[in-house]
Amino acid sequence: MVEVRISELRRIGAGREAEVYCLDERRVLRLARTAALRAEVERERVALLAARRCGAPAPAVFERMDVDGRPGLVLERLDAHDLLAGMLRRPWEIARVPGALAGLHTSLHETVAPAELPDLRTEVAERLQSGLVPRDVRDAALRALQQLPDGDRLCHGDFHPGNVLRRRRGGYVVIDWKAATRGDPAGDVARTRLLLLGAWIPGAGPRQLQLLLTPFRWALYAAYLRAYQRQRELERSAIIAWVPVLAAARLSYDIPQERTPMLALARRGLHDRRA
Repeated sequence: MVEVRISELRRIGAGREAEVYCLDERRVLRLARTAALRAEVERERVALLAARRCGAPAPAVFERMDVDGRPGLVLERLDAHDLLAGMLRRPWEIARVPGALAGLHTSLHETVAPAELPDLRTEVAERLQSGLVPRDVRDAALRALQQLPDGDRLCHGDFHPGNVLRRRRGGYVVIDWKAATRGDPAGDVARTRLLLLGAWIPGAGPRQLQLLLTPFRWALYAAYLRAYQRQRELERSAIIAWVPVLAAARLSYDIPQERTPMLALARRGLHDRRA
């Protein structure tokens, strides 16, 4: 293996937990920001290989690679752009986005997940053990989680427009599989609901400014859900049952801009379940 130095690479993308560097015309290096994310990188490698075997639209993974002590994956370089950036650059194409999201998501949920992927309910329970989740919220969420169904479907765990890329030659590909699990599709749709409606959008300005996007985000989610339900039966009540539990678990990610609304959503939803 040829030794690689970050100083010799060109960065072409960045997220909260990883940076993406160009290796050559067909490969990129997705490098975790810290060595502490080694387990997450390995989980994503397993998930990508599993997703590819299932025929899911995921990038090819070539190898694991450490650079300057940071773990990473060498992945297929995609001639594509994500749907979130596409909506900002070409707002006239927004009408196509909900259908594209729904078509991809239902295709994942029609797929039986490989056994090597972690269980969704187990993953959520582990998240709830974080010290960032208040005890009262944790205890209520764990009780609610016990009432939620198991499942055996392929769940992406972080499905939103920023993780769906549109290839310039046609078709789509889903990236960022480090949260993939085996579980109930309603839980995966509920997580997408949280992300579409309340997740912090890096680079989109302060939270006060992002609040102005609320009507648009609700419209996007409503259109996505209608398109999903046209292709696959799913009751809204099944989605809503997961929402406060997942909002509580999301506190473990320690995203300051989201903490107040996610905590309020978790407490309100979990209180309503007790009422």
